[in-house]
Amino acid sequence: MNDLSTAMHEWAGRAATGEQPPVAELIAAGTKRRNRRRAGAAGAATLALAAVVGGALATTGGAGAAGTPAAVAGQSPAVELAAAATSTSETSFKFVVNSTLTLPAWQIDHVKETCTGAIDPLTRSGFVETGSVFSARVVNGHRYVAKENYWQDRGKGDVAGILLCGDPKAPAGADADPATELKVLSKAGTVTKNAAGFSFTGDEIKGAAKVSGGHVVQISYTITSRATKDYPAYTRETTMTLSGFGDKVSVKKPI
Repeated sequence: MNDLSTAMHEWAGRAATGEQPPVAELIAAGTKRRNRRRAGAAGAATLALAAVVGGALATTGGAGAAGTPAAVAGQSPAVELAAAATSTSETSFKFVVNSTLTLPAWQIDHVKETCTGAIDPLTRSGFVETGSVFSARVVNGHRYVAKENYWQDRGKGDVAGILLCGDPKAPAGADADPATELKVLSKAGTVTKNAAGFSFTGDEIKGAAKVSGGHVVQISYTITSRATKDYPAYTRETTMTLSGFGDKVSVKKPI
């Protein structure tokens, strides 16, 4: 039983029949349990995927039999997907990202990018290899970036925000970020389950996810982002395939 499930079971034992689960309180309780066990070892990917749990739980809108929260009863597609995302966040994984970006204001028209790599959120290590001249590594919480074979030391930090996959000419905020990619599920307003897996829709986003062995193995979605003060309007189509859950991620210092 994971930390979120433990917190929900404890709540179910003291809640009145029909009472709705206090989502924020339960997530906080589960997070505290995890933090106590890991003493702060969780990396950026774990924190980002926690947002998936919050978003998915918010879509359930109900309780299971005899006043048990739907997450405990296992009756909600949203909670099933959230549980898989949480499990994925707690382990290492390999990834392949295929991304297509359209950003008219910058004359970027259906530019495709394929990236591969791996991430271990607990050791704060990972790497990404792109189809461009850029690449990046994180070794035990220390960042390095390269253009061709020239590496630069970017200091301490997590894997999020540095292992990017996208057009080098595009703003970083429009790139796919494998370390936090599943966070897009927190934007889902509706989650449904079908023979192929899960489908989700929300403001500016529509997509699908596949789960196997308790982990999210693929997520495909389209973001149609409206213009903001920081970025112009853009559309990004992304498919991320994950594998190698729990495998050791070895990353060497480049310099």
